[in-house]
Amino acid sequence: MIGLDTNTLLRLVIEDDADQAARVRAAVRQATADGLRCRVNRIVLVEFVWVLESVFRKSRPDIVRYLAHVLDNESLVVEDVEAARSAVLAYESGPVDFSDALIALTNRTQGCSATLTFDRKAARLADFQLLT
Repeated sequence: MIGLDTNTLLRLVIEDDADQAARVRAAVRQATADGLRCRVNRIVLVEFVWVLESVFRKSRPDIVRYLAHVLDNESLVVEDVEAARSAVLAYESGPVDFSDALIALTNRTQGCSATLTFDRKAARLADFQLLT
């Protein structure tokens, strides 16, 4: 397995730089041909969404489509993929940040009964407990 960082994942999905996109596609194809898959960890996924929102100014529906592309790509292994899928659903349907949803849902899969927060927006998710 080989890892992808945020920049390579962005080039793979967004293709905003044709040369870099071609190089990362070729590397992923080669890895796949060699029997390897490419790992996308949670930090990369969170940074990916942050860059799409803040740098590329993509809409939430567009970001959800990009995330679906990543999560459904057979060549990619996403860390804690079920929590990531649930975080995408929470992000798609509500005002919560993707990162907050992923934090709470990852904590739940790790056995946490709740995630403490001061963030009122994050506390809209059932997995958070607002500290007042």
